[in-house]
Amino acid sequence: MRKRLIAGLLLAVAAHGASAQTADPEQQRRLAEQKLKLVEMLLGSPKAQAAGASNDSETVALVDRGKALLAQAREALAAQRHADASKALDEALQSVSKANNRSAGGLSDSVQKQRLQEMSEQVATYRASLAALVKEKAAPSAKQTLDRVDALTEESRKLAAAGHLGDANKKMADAYKLEVEEVSRLRAGQEVVLSLKFDTPADEYAYEQKRYQSNEILVGMMIGEGRADGDRRKLVDGFLKEAATLKEEALSLAGNNRHKEAVAVMEKATVQLNRALQSMGVPVF
Repeated sequence: MRKRLIAGLLLAVAAHGASAQTADPEQQRRLAEQKLKLVEMLLGSPKAQAAGASNDSETVALVDRGKALLAQAREALAAQRHADASKALDEALQSVSKANNRSAGGLSDSVQKQRLQEMSEQVATYRASLAALVKEKAAPSAKQTLDRVDALTEESRKLAAAGHLGDANKKMADAYKLEVEEVSRLRAGQEVVLSLKFDTPADEYAYEQKRYQSNEILVGMMIGEGRADGDRRKLVDGFLKEAATLKEEALSLAGNNRHKEAVAVMEKATVQLNRALQSMGVPVF
């Protein structure tokens, strides 16, 4: 039986706003090219393809708009209008993110059920922490959040039972978001330690994958709410790009049965997602 302690300090990330200086042309070009790769990756993902093929006209329109903006950005880059390209790519990222957030219904039932199960496990983990805080601090806000989380979880279960898996996933994601924000707020400045047990490194790697996916969903929700607009987008994009790179590295390690190393890399990938969330005002740990 393997036992591990996950510990992290809550971090405050200052938003980069109007104080940021205008980038020179070379920096603008590199930034636009990075965004271009990210948009291409998002539009080429199975999730975006499912969104584009969904029965929801608004979701399809969002994906189509993302593709059109990507084409505009390519033309702008070719003409060395880097600022215009970057602006179009920002809008494309937001459009695709919104489409992905709406598109759970476009995924197969098996994928949606798996996602719901994984998110439910994360919600249960955070609920235990939140319940402990209710007893420890007797905080009215924590009790209210706990009640709201339970209500959302119950709504999610009813929706899933009725076959509305997309809506069920959204409700569970809302519950997860509430928990993360409330636990982080109450634990601000304190060290948070979660004691977890794993039978094998492969089990631990599977857990880290689920933790990554939960935070990935939360990132998408925050982007969809417009929390990464403006100058903050560059910061968020950088964290997401690094997270994706690390995740692929971990996947390769796990494929070669090097699960212990894969766990360490997945933890680093999740840290990058956490930094993206922190930059959007979510005080996760």
